[in-house]
Order: sequence, then C-alpha cells, then structure tokens
Amino acid sequence: MSIVTDAVKKMEEVTQGTGCHDCNVKIERQPDAPTCQYVRGVNLRFGFGGAESDVVTQYPIETVTRIPFMFDAPLESPEQRTAACGIMGVVARFLCLCRKAKACDPKDHEQCFINFCSVFDGKKIYVNGNLPDLVRFLGKSAVSSPEGADVIVVGGDGLFSADCLAVTDQYRGKKQMVFVGPSTAGVATFLDEEHWCPFAR
Repeated sequence: MSIVTDAVKKMEEVTQGTGCHDCNVKIERQPDAPTCQYVRGVNLRFGFGGAESDVVTQYPIETVTRIPFMFDAPLESPEQRTAACGIMGVVARFLCLCRKAKACDPKDHEQCFINFCSVFDGKKIYVNGNLPDLVRFLGKSAVSSPEGADVIVVGGDGLFSADCLAVTDQYRGKKQMVFVGPSTAGVATFLDEEHWCPFAR
C-alpha cells in the first residue's frame, strides 16, 4: 500500500453509491494551460461530469477511462499513479470537496512564494519531486536529505515516481508534509493532508 492507493480507497468509500463510478474520465494533453511555477513536465487536463482539473507530470498519457480501474489495483507504474491522482483531483472538484483544480495565473507566482516563505520561515525544507525552481528559490532553506528536514514538500512526482513516492511513504506521519500544486490536490483532499496552493483556480 502507498499513499496513492490509500487515497484511492478513501475516494472509493466517499463516492460509493453516487453514480460517479459509471461515468467516463477524459485525460488529454493541455500544453498551453498555465502551470504551477514550481513543477516541470507535461500538463494533462482531466475532465469528469463537466468539471476539469490539471496535473503536471513526467509521465503523460491520453485516454478515456472510468474510476473503478483504480480500485484494488496496485498502481505500480508512474503512468497509472498519474492517472489516479488526476482522477482523484477532478472527482474532488466535481463533488465540491476541493477548489484547487488548476494552476494560478502567472501574475500570482511571486505572491505565492512570498506567502510560502512567510509560513515556513526558519524551517529546513526537503523538496520531494521535480521542483527545481522551488529548490532554487528556497536557497539555503532547502536541504538535501529528508532526514534533516523540518518540512517535506511533495510535488506531483512525489506521488508518481517510484523513488519519490517511497520517500513520501517513508516519512508520512513522521515529518510535517506539505503537498503543493493542483497535481497533488486529490490525494491531499481525500486523506486530509496539508496542501499548499493558495491562488489555484
């Protein structure tokens, strides 16, 4: 079990009997959409029941599927975990459990980081996932080992990539963990984890 499969299990419980399991989810590339300033990868748009959400990933896919493909599945590949996280995000949006479905406008980028620094001032931060600009912005506050961190910041790759997911699972419940950006919103919502994306749309 991983944090992703735990979140899928919770989503299954929340959506049981709602009819959501019978509806299609469309996944397609949306390269021109604004993305979170901290992440790198291909933007995917997930559509479900008129709701939309975005995920940025190094493991892009395009398909039409249904929610139950995730249930009781090990989700062993990064592509499967990308799909699962995106589906949880758009379903959370559809059910009005989460508003953080799409990245903020680029004009909000500077204020997002200023706010981030004010909240986590003085903390040693380990960045888990492909967020090179966040590491650069943090400067000396960024540490190279999760063991030495006060806070572990988890981007999408912290859920998709096997190595990064292992770090997330290892330190979950042991360190303060903050999930960032729309890509992680579904997992954070269904597991009630701390999430940072103040200007999401």
